[in-house]
Amino acid sequence: MTAPEVWRIARENARLVGYRCTQCGWVAFPERKRVCKRCRAAPADFEEVKLKPYGQVLSYVVQHRLPAGFETPLPLAVVELADGPRVYGHLVECAPEDVEVGMEVEADLRVMYEENGARVYSYKFRPRSLEPSRGGS
Repeated sequence: MTAPEVWRIARENARLVGYRCTQCGWVAFPERKRVCKRCRAAPADFEEVKLKPYGQVLSYVVQHRLPAGFETPLPLAVVELADGPRVYGHLVECAPEDVEVGMEVEADLRVMYEENGARVYSYKFRPRSLEPSRGGS
């Protein structure tokens, strides 16, 4: 059962909130840590930081065999966000053969799955649109 873990980090995950070590600047995501993984400060002092919702693909794999309920082929990637933390996520809105290391992507909050009738949201990544926005908000 994953519900307690999912709900424990739901706020951070839904808002892309990370925690920056005040000693060295390393950013933990999605959880606040007791010890900084970079400088080893213990107990570490972290400040909340709103992360930028874009970054680039560091590594990826295209899954072709998955359990029932998953569409294949499914590209999955390790993405380094602009603020530094690395996250793992689905790549969407692109053909698997178009995925490459260094590809610029942006986070998009979407339904990942349903558990016990409740929708669980998380980020999926899509190719980043570098076009300027056209007015509006």
